[in-house]
Amino acid sequence: MDLGMFLVVVVIFAFYMLPTFISNIRKTEHQDAIGIINLIFGWTVLGWIAALLWAVTARERTAIR
Repeated sequence: MDLGMFLVVVVIFAFYMLPTFISNIRKTEHQDAIGIINLIFGWTVLGWIAALLWAVTARERTAIR
C-alpha cells in the first residue's frame, strides 16, 4: 500500500468516526454510547447521521462537586 492510499484510508476512517470525535471533544454525557452507536451502525447512513446529531445536540458533562 503506498502513502497516497494510506492517507485516503485514514481520511475516510476519520470522517466515519467524526461523531465519536465530536462527542469526545465536547465531553458529552453519553459519549460512550455515541461511540458504540457510531461504530456499530455508522456504516448505515442513518446510523451515522443519528450519531452525529446526538453528538452535536447532547449536553456536555457537568462536573460533580
